Amino acid sequence: MKRQLVWLIGLACIMAPLACTRQASVRAPSTRPRFELALGLSPIPTCTPTPTVTPTFTATSMPTRTPIPTQASTATPVPSQRLASARQAFEWGDFDRAKQEFDALYADPGASNEERREAAFWRARSRLDASDYTGAVATLQQFITTYPDDRRIAPAQFMLARAYEGLQEWRNALAAYRQYLRLNKVLAMEAYDGIGKAAMQLSDYATAIQAYMEGMQAAKESSWLVYMREGIAQAELARNRPQEAVKQYDAILSVARVDAYRSRILYLAAQALIQAGDPQAAQQRYLEAVNRYPTTQYAYLSLVELVNAGVPVDDYQRGLVDYHAKVYQPAIDALTRVVQRKLDAREGEALWYLALSLKANGDLSRSIERCQQLIDKVPQSKHAGDAWLEMAAAHALRGDTEQALHVYRQFVTQYPASPLAPQALWRAANLQVSVGDLAGAAVTYRDLAARYPQAENVPQALFNAALLDYRRGDYTAARTAWQALVQKHPNTDAAVAARFWIGKACLALGDQERAKQAWQAAMRLAPDSYYGLRAAELLAGVAVLRSGGFEEQLNELAVSQTEAEEWLRSWLKVPTGASLATLPSAITELLAWQRGEALLEVGHRIQALEEFEKIKQQWWDDPLAMYQLALAFHERGLYRLSIICAERLMRLAPVERRAQAPFFLHKLAYPLHFRELIIAQAQTRNLDPLLLAALIRQESLFEPSITSIADARGLAQVIPPTGEWIAGQLGWTKWQLDDLWRPVVSVTFGAYYLHVQLNAFDGRVVPALMAYNAGPGRVRQWLENFSDLDMLVEMAPVSEPAHYVRLIYANYYRYRQLYRSGT
Repeated sequence: MKRQLVWLIGLACIMAPLACTRQASVRAPSTRPRFELALGLSPIPTCTPTPTVTPTFTATSMPTRTPIPTQASTATPVPSQRLASARQAFEWGDFDRAKQEFDALYADPGASNEERREAAFWRARSRLDASDYTGAVATLQQFITTYPDDRRIAPAQFMLARAYEGLQEWRNALAAYRQYLRLNKVLAMEAYDGIGKAAMQLSDYATAIQAYMEGMQAAKESSWLVYMREGIAQAELARNRPQEAVKQYDAILSVARVDAYRSRILYLAAQALIQAGDPQAAQQRYLEAVNRYPTTQYAYLSLVELVNAGVPVDDYQRGLVDYHAKVYQPAIDALTRVVQRKLDAREGEALWYLALSLKANGDLSRSIERCQQLIDKVPQSKHAGDAWLEMAAAHALRGDTEQALHVYRQFVTQYPASPLAPQALWRAANLQVSVGDLAGAAVTYRDLAARYPQAENVPQALFNAALLDYRRGDYTAARTAWQALVQKHPNTDAAVAARFWIGKACLALGDQERAKQAWQAAMRLAPDSYYGLRAAELLAGVAVLRSGGFEEQLNELAVSQTEAEEWLRSWLKVPTGASLATLPSAITELLAWQRGEALLEVGHRIQALEEFEKIKQQWWDDPLAMYQLALAFHERGLYRLSIICAERLMRLAPVERRAQAPFFLHKLAYPLHFRELIIAQAQTRNLDPLLLAALIRQESLFEPSITSIADARGLAQVIPPTGEWIAGQLGWTKWQLDDLWRPVVSVTFGAYYLHVQLNAFDGRVVPALMAYNAGPGRVRQWLENFSDLDMLVEMAPVSEPAHYVRLIYANYYRYRQLYRSGT
């Protein structure tokens, strides 16, 4: 899947940095594996569909998400079934198979005119998405010539322009975008930008400026207005008119509000002034970026320009900019000069950032000294309390646990009313746990609860103290403490966990009956939670959940959309007889909706998601709109948004109605998208397909284009290094990292990696899931200290994998409830 990062960054929020580059980004076509062969799939699946009970939706112009044909030994499928199969291949990102099947349908004399028309459009779209630009140009031209009255002629022209861009045929791209604008204006901004970029490639700067000026006139959002101004500025610079570029940058600064974006424009304006031969004016722009926006990237780049030019810069600002740019030694040097002047009014701030810079640079001793200096010399500083905690943390990093604990306690003693005092005790207790002082940590947790009963983390502190009693073998004390927690804080997450652990403590004391009662209470009060589910397993005699291997049978609960809408009518005030499923014109006539539809049709999925996200946020508190959007997003294959809207709807329902939410809505919230692919890979790797679905829901909410901050990609959120390793294990030599966004690859790799972890941990689901999230090496180390997997979930040194396990446990239960009724 081609990534459009300029757009992802550029239009995320108004006035954010909108155009890191104006040069067209072109990725050369790549040789891709035949995934239908690699996965053991038939090039043309048979025509017998797998029956399934799923929510029924209104037909849509986008590829229909219908049950996909299963594999069997039959004759060549009839055209309509081949169309469904080809659309499935396209949704999976299996473009070779999609092209093959759309081509076969288009050439089939038995296909109807409508089927041939659909095949003609989608065979072109498949080539474009596969970066087969030559094939895309040929098939798009054929579609435009053959079906001149089709409603998709304008999108086809836009796609044709994209294909020409891929071939770097800039004149043809420019002409195709112009033709699109004659037919449609919904994506006018993208078209004008495309014209401008193509003209820049041709060194036709006047045409580029004209395109961006037309874009400015057509812009309906401030973000597009400043984007077009940036294009004009770059064209003016290219034709050596830097003062005209500065005028555009100044116009942007008159409306831009985001610090990072303003800093960037100041930097670009300074660069233009350098080109204009006015270094003094440029330096003023650099200085403004440094002085007003010191936390931004372009403040640092501006500082570099100033230092290289020998321009004096205030040492405090210099240190601040360097610190935020993570250039710590220059920050230390500059801030040290500030501190040495002693009379500087910013001494407290300088000491604080100097201490942080020293710590980040590995000089813990001097960091401690600077924290102490701040506490002693500038006690009124807003950072004084933080300095105590940083000083303690630095002692801990040096291995001086005793001194770290002394600092935490001394701070609480001297400043008991500080809002940071509960945090100091919390950190002290956690530090004691990390060095194995379990009894001391329990005392500190309880001290926190006694001193600061209103602190937010008191229930968790009390839970942790009891858990440490349990770890030390004092089961009676642990049970008593958890019982007290439940009584005092009954409606907290800590109480949910405590009810489960009361049962564990009772069992450890040999009181099986009370253990059973405690687990029954945990099930009754939080049946869908990790702890309620673990309680159910222990009551059933399942000490450790193990993978049961592949289980294909899905005995699904019947669902009814009519029932769901009757439930909605029971608490929503809607006119009798009014359609609840149809999107109202108040939504469909919004520019964001129209742009989202158009962007999705031409293959700009990420940009489309941004537009639809605006719609979701605008209607976030309207339950009927959430229902309608959940259906509409589902129809368009925007499963993440559909899930979020379905869940939001159920949360907006009155409390007394939530328990009666129909299964139709629960299946919207816990769907089984990419069903055939998930089942096929689960069977290959001997996994329960519902466990794999539960993992995918947690990882991506079934959105193929998603990317995490750690660069995990696609449905199963595989990071590139892991993807490279899996490809090597599977013998896949002709693939590229971008393929991780393709569902056919992501599910294959995710299933394989989960299979590897289950094998590595003897089929135990909890450590396997933790290993999928945090890596098997870490989990093996943790298991050396925690043989009880329930204790591992509570005490893992990194909290994210444990949280991950709890969520997938709940997902897995919901999937079994919905798709394997009776379990």
